[in-house]
Amino acid sequence: MSEELLQHKLQAIAHHFGNIAGFIHLHPSFTSSEIPAFPPREKAIVKHIFLIAKHLQPFFQSRVFDYRHSFLTVHRLDGAFGLDYRFNYSVISGGLFGLTKTLQWEWPGCLARSLDLDPTFDVETVVKHIMAEVHDCNQHIREVAYGAYGRVTLQAVLEG
Repeated sequence: MSEELLQHKLQAIAHHFGNIAGFIHLHPSFTSSEIPAFPPREKAIVKHIFLIAKHLQPFFQSRVFDYRHSFLTVHRLDGAFGLDYRFNYSVISGGLFGLTKTLQWEWPGCLARSLDLDPTFDVETVVKHIMAEVHDCNQHIREVAYGAYGRVTLQAVLEG
């Protein structure tokens, strides 16, 4: 998982298939009961996704093509942004939620979004929700959860 190999693979994909228009990261499940509490494998994966974003930047900031780019990270916390406390999950992947929020600002016109899907969903349900988000026209939403409450997004509320 070296940065040089990653860069080479992305260039090869672009050479053979053209501009890269989308990226979806399906984050593996790590429970917080694993020893150590912050699995080194998960840290390495999160770091690698940041590097992928770095090397996708030239493709995703390109205005040459007439389509929207998309960068999605998919997590299996609990389908409620980790607030339902039904499952024991690792918090390391939370860095990817921050990454997609940042990319939404850095890459105007790109759909950058993090999804939290209930870990009990079957493959067909997971694919259905991912595809719904890829095709969502609202680019202002940065985080979406699907779980016991259906589709949930976060909303800031100003008080005072």
